[in-house]
Amino acid sequence: MMNENDSHTPLDQALEWCVRLQDAGVTAAEREAFARWLAADPSHPAAWQRARQVWGVAGVAGHAHVAASHTPLRRLPRRRFVGLATAAALLLAFTVFASSPARWADYRTEVAQVRSWTLDDGSIVQLAPHTALDVSFSADERRLRLYQGEAWFKVAPNPARPFIVEAAGGDVRALGTAFGVQVLEDGANVTVTEHSVRVSRAGQQAEAGEGQALHYDAQGIGALRHVDPGQQLAWREQRLVFRDEPLTQVLQRLQPYSRAHLLLTDSSLAQLRVTAAVQAREADAALQSLQVILPIRVTTVGPWLTLVRPVQH
Repeated sequence: MMNENDSHTPLDQALEWCVRLQDAGVTAAEREAFARWLAADPSHPAAWQRARQVWGVAGVAGHAHVAASHTPLRRLPRRRFVGLATAAALLLAFTVFASSPARWADYRTEVAQVRSWTLDDGSIVQLAPHTALDVSFSADERRLRLYQGEAWFKVAPNPARPFIVEAAGGDVRALGTAFGVQVLEDGANVTVTEHSVRVSRAGQQAEAGEGQALHYDAQGIGALRHVDPGQQLAWREQRLVFRDEPLTQVLQRLQPYSRAHLLLTDSSLAQLRVTAAVQAREADAALQSLQVILPIRVTTVGPWLTLVRPVQH
């Protein structure tokens, strides 16, 4: 994927995005990177429009008319820039939502909503905000697919019908247990609150017991960590606890509680570390408060977009 902070001109970058976004294999992560690039500088929307004129692009971003007029390549007034950035964020959210099977999931939660259900086998599932889960039970197994978000499972014992959660390309098999699974952009986190689970990913397997957690991704399964499940799963009590977490992950965890798209405009901020405990229902206020301890500026652009930028000295 192209680096949105490359040193060549905005028009060169925009032309590269034209090529990338026309590719049928473009990913949600690449679309988000494009939205970050578009919002990172007032010159980028004009460069994008000019690139579309050069290439005659009628692709995904073109349908949103992100830059519909024949504006020359120059710095746009702030009002125009804000409108274009908001359009980009709405386009990103709509595109990801419309193309995702999560839209049709059996169980879904909305922004800032936590809900619990008892499944047909007596198992209990609790979903964090903005989570989507499919359930497929057969005579031989109980299989669930977590498309997005975070869930906690209290599994009804039945050795003849394994309870398996698919998430981020891996399988989490209950071994008479209660556990949580969190889907992230780069994989998934698993936290065990009772007994143990067996995790399979990329040809590897690992077991995690009570009070343990692990992360897995396309490269395989990470090392076991000893954790406080109450802190890891604090969302169940409408709390969020961050312990030396990178800002990019903090934004991922705050996103389900905000109606605005949280957009990190500069990748140099991604690894800033955050330690904090916040009330989940006050996620937007918590993000604003991070300006006190981090070199960031949080800007709200209408109801649908919040930009996280570096402080300009």
